[in-house]
Order: sequence, then structure tokens, then C-alpha cells
Amino acid sequence: MTAGLQDSTLTRRPIVIALACQIAAFVICFGVVAVIKRSNGPAFDMVVVLAAEGVLAGILGTRWGLAGWWTPLNMLAPLAAGTALMMALPSWIYLAIFAVLVLVFWNASSDRVPLYLTNRTTWRAIANLMPKSEGGACLDLGSGIGGLTMFLADARPDMRFQGIDSAPVPFALSWLRLKLAPRPNALFVYGDFWKCDLGAYDVVYAFLSPAPMAHLYEKVRAEMKPGSLFISNSFHVPDIEPDEMIEVDDRRRTQLLIWRI
Repeated sequence: MTAGLQDSTLTRRPIVIALACQIAAFVICFGVVAVIKRSNGPAFDMVVVLAAEGVLAGILGTRWGLAGWWTPLNMLAPLAAGTALMMALPSWIYLAIFAVLVLVFWNASSDRVPLYLTNRTTWRAIANLMPKSEGGACLDLGSGIGGLTMFLADARPDMRFQGIDSAPVPFALSWLRLKLAPRPNALFVYGDFWKCDLGAYDVVYAFLSPAPMAHLYEKVRAEMKPGSLFISNSFHVPDIEPDEMIEVDDRRRTQLLIWRI
């Protein structure tokens, strides 16, 4: 990984920030309740306190730079934890749930890239962007459970398609899907796409988050060969206008941003 890619935007771990938000909100809310109680003030229902803690954690997360999708998680976490404690669930359940969440959302805790899945309508739009000439290769950065890569492999048997992901559970699911329904022109790789040489591909597709886009574009410009395409689903490169933008006719009005190298 180059020095430029080691910027603090990528190395800060959002899960640590989220945890700090919860701790700070817990200390503040329960501290205020304790002070009020000592002053013979009114008693507060635990649900109200936990809800207040969640709201404060959500506000802190926004102020401390967490992406917007963390806000509902921060807000719901205290109520969920309180409910679980009141139900007296076995302690191993918490560890199991945490382990599964970490394995599924591995990239969100490191590169600030949550698990986004490209929908089927967008698959077809991306297929139309593949080179008209035969041959070539396409790489899906953060390929999730592999749906797009397998669809493109079926649509363009003359091309090679590869997906790469570093989240253990999504990668395992994509690998298993391909084992059960093999495509000779498709491949899934477990690994860090920052270490992948993009020069071997005619098309690179990414559906990541705003956080890595500036650094990813630097990597694209440095490695991809002239005439190749870089496609981003929804997320812009700061200060760099795309050469083309396609609005997909789906429910979320997906935008495909295209840069010609």
C-alpha cells in the first residue's frame, strides 16, 4: 500500500469511534440521572435513559465524523443491549452475535466501507457498459456475495470477471455460490483490493462509500491503462467530475459515475 493510501481517513477505525460515542453517552446520561437522583429529583424509566443515550451517541457519532449509516446503529444499540440484559440471554450469545457482525461488516470497521449490494437492475446497466470488442477483464472491488460478478460472467462469456473482498462471510458466500454453479470466466479472491494491480483490467467497478474515493481514484489513475473504465456506484470522487453519469431506472435512482482513463 502506498503512503498516500495510508491517510488517516482510511486508518481511523469507525468501530472505535462508535464505541467511544457509546461510552461517552453512557457516562453523560447515567451521570446526569445519578446527580438528579441525589438531589431528590424525579426517577427516570430505564427505557427513557437508554433512548436518551442512543440519541446522544448518534449526535456524537455525526460530530466525530462517522458516516450517516452509523447514526441509527448508535441510536438503537443502548436499547438493544438493555433489552437483551432484561431477557437474561446466555452470555455466549453476545459474543456470537458480535463475531458474526464483525465477519460480515469487516470492511466497515477498517476502511469505512459498509456492505452494499448492487441490485439486479443496476447489474444490467453495468453489463451494457462493458467493452463492445471481445475479450477483456473486469474487476469488482468489494464484490460482496458475488451476484454482479456471476451475472456479468453469464452475460459476457468472452470476458473474464473477478471479484475481490476482504470481509470473510460475504467472500465465503460468493466462493460457495461459484462452486455450486461454476462459471469458467469468473473468479472470487479473498484479499485487500488496495494491494491489487488494477492495470490488468479493462473495467473496474466499485460500490464502496465516500471515504475511500479520493484515494481509490489516485490508484485508478496510476495503474489502469488508457482506454479503460472506472465505474463508481453512487459515490463521487471529490473535485473530479465523471466523464459520464447514468441514472438507473430502479427504486433508489442509482447513479453510475464513469471515468474514462
